[in-house]
Amino acid sequence: MKAHAIALAAILATPLGAVTPAATEGASRKAADRARPNVIFLMDDQHRWDALGWVNPAVRTPHLDALAKSGVFFDQAVCQAPMCTPSRNSMMLGLYPNQAGVLRNGRTGLADDQLPTPPLPEMFRKAGYQTAGFGKTHWGIVCSTRGFEIRYAAECPEEGAVMMKDDAREAKTRYDAESETMGGGEENNDGYLGFTSRLPEHEHRDGWVTGKCLDFIEHGIDPKRPLFLYLSFLKPHAGHNVPAGYEDLYDPGTVKYARQPPWQEDRSPHALGVNDRGYTDYWSKASAEQWRLMTLRYRANCTWIDDMFGRTLQKLKEQGLLDNAIIVYCSDHGEMLGERRYRFNKYCLYESSVRVPLILSGTAIPKELRGVTDHRPAELVDLYPSLLRAAGIEVPERVVGLDLLGGQQRPASFSTLHERQGEAAFMWRTATHKLILVMKRRAELDAGNYTAGDIIGGEFYDLAKDPQEWNNLYADPAAAQATLKMMTGQLLEFLKTQGRMTKPKQETSQ
Repeated sequence: MKAHAIALAAILATPLGAVTPAATEGASRKAADRARPNVIFLMDDQHRWDALGWVNPAVRTPHLDALAKSGVFFDQAVCQAPMCTPSRNSMMLGLYPNQAGVLRNGRTGLADDQLPTPPLPEMFRKAGYQTAGFGKTHWGIVCSTRGFEIRYAAECPEEGAVMMKDDAREAKTRYDAESETMGGGEENNDGYLGFTSRLPEHEHRDGWVTGKCLDFIEHGIDPKRPLFLYLSFLKPHAGHNVPAGYEDLYDPGTVKYARQPPWQEDRSPHALGVNDRGYTDYWSKASAEQWRLMTLRYRANCTWIDDMFGRTLQKLKEQGLLDNAIIVYCSDHGEMLGERRYRFNKYCLYESSVRVPLILSGTAIPKELRGVTDHRPAELVDLYPSLLRAAGIEVPERVVGLDLLGGQQRPASFSTLHERQGEAAFMWRTATHKLILVMKRRAELDAGNYTAGDIIGGEFYDLAKDPQEWNNLYADPAAAQATLKMMTGQLLEFLKTQGRMTKPKQETSQ
């Protein structure tokens, strides 16, 4: 797509937050400081861990595959909560959801004066980086740009950001009209089945964001400072209204879609039911052609996203901004795509929802780590300290993640879900086993207070033998009880570290 040029003077004149102070800081930086790596943060929404060509050749993502090939691919990475707002707050604050106090979607975010740690872009801004953010953050509250000096967003308004509805009002109106039948969040059954969009790419929200990002790279870079660039897309989250051309890269006849378990009823005790949006009623009667089209369009969305990432990386390369750079790619959570008896969306701790693609690449990655697949239990919360340390920035004491470029190791990975009324679910996962403990929820939402006496149920899966998690072994006395006992003890001990670090707000019952 053609980029629309934005002059540097126009960028600086736009009310985008702390541009002038940061520019002043940048002008006085020493040459040694400017030698620090640029940090390029690429992200999308609801991208399954296995929807990469690097993992599944049936999906076309050549640019992300190239990052994985030349960097570190973390094949056991998980999110800290399988939904947007708590996952993104956790990642950008360097804390687990219970510590930050952001546990669910909706208007659950923290006010600027309640943040327990500085957001990641603010850490880079204070360290002298030029910070530019394009696309989705989803803090769960209307707030400041939280460290981004230059900020463009299509949804989820921030004070000081340029919004698509204001910058490209007619295009946004046309997009909203085309997607209206897809319902809230574009994730009803029409949204999942999808259609080929009639609109050009730049009239899509992610297309508009890409254009603004490309213009900035060409005309808005401050050569006196290192760069922290954040580009975050709303897709491949439903709806599946991908621009024309990307579906043509796939053959519908060869697309494999979700297999269903041999159950007559849902067996997902920690998660909400699957029919609150009519998914079961619709997809249990859907034809094989509809299933293939739905899956194909999800993958075509992934290919479109990959293409925009590729154009962005090429523009950065042309400007010399990748000569000394660390590139991260991740998604905030996965997507079930109809697995486990017509379960769509996320909101559960099963593999397709909780696992995420995670790559660290770029010329600033140590040579010995390039081309490596890392099997450690990685978490999105690890990105905060990993990127700061790679840039030589001191990590706040409260931050809990590990350095992904170091040799640190945890016994298992952690995630949490607070969707069922009066319950909290906590996951403890290794490459071979997964434990999910369901607890009677504490009123103060503080995981640090949970004990064995709060357990009201659980799930336990042998992922090596049962990767689809169809056989719950939690109550089976003959099934790996030593492993179950060990993982239960580890998880309960870990929960003691989860004391809340924010000022509690008035909570409402769910």
